[in-house]
Amino acid sequence: MAKKKNSFRQDLINLIYINLAILIILLSIFNLQSKKKDKVTVLGASDDRSYWEELVKKHPTYRDAWVELGRMDMVEQIDPNYN
Repeated sequence: MAKKKNSFRQDLINLIYINLAILIILLSIFNLQSKKKDKVTVLGASDDRSYWEELVKKHPTYRDAWVELGRMDMVEQIDPNYN
């Protein structure tokens, strides 16, 4: 009789572990599905002139924004069809 009791207890523990594993997997899937997929923008990867002009307005001493605006001016002089 003791052997059956230990077997039942072991089966119950295994069942609990399996249920916990399934719960963790389901919660992970739900978390991944509910997370918003926002568009990621990388600083400097955008060639949008208004982005750099806005950045210069907010941070007038930020040299990289001025350099990028200068590059855009040069590109537009060389290739008027740019953008």
